[in-house]
Amino acid sequence: MKSVPLSLITLFCASLLVSLSGCGSISNVRSFSTPYSLPASDQTARLRVFSDGMVRAIPKSACVDFRLPGAGVLVAPRKGYADRNNESLGMPAIVSQPAGTVRSEFKIPAGEPVSFVYNRERCYNRFTFVPQPGADYELDASGYSNCTVSVRQLPTGSKPGKPLALDDSKMCRLADNY
Repeated sequence: MKSVPLSLITLFCASLLVSLSGCGSISNVRSFSTPYSLPASDQTARLRVFSDGMVRAIPKSACVDFRLPGAGVLVAPRKGYADRNNESLGMPAIVSQPAGTVRSEFKIPAGEPVSFVYNRERCYNRFTFVPQPGADYELDASGYSNCTVSVRQLPTGSKPGKPLALDDSKMCRLADNY
């Protein structure tokens, strides 16, 4: 059996790395291994997330680009991914947490769009909304048999909570989808 020269292995690995970085796969790997962090923002809102899959956020963007500052994983029920499961900001108490979900609370930039990606087995959902400064929100991404998400603004004082209309979020660069 002949051995493969080291220079050939090095050339193959370098070619593979260039090819992967060109098609966006490097950013996709980063999107699973980087936890969400709040980028500098003058105004914030709070968000509680429930999910039976992975939820990632891209702050200050109406499209999905995991290279942007702060972009990363909010929650993930499976081990081996970055996550910020079980963090608390002292948001108002919840009635009940959906079975089989993980939960956490985050500060997100307000007054500008935030994009989200919810995925689990056979489910990939991208959406965006613009949080209002000082408001509290709850994102339920526990689609179970379907691939749905809902966001509602929590009640404050005498104002009742209300469900939000979510917009679709596209990939910022088409090549990132491959």
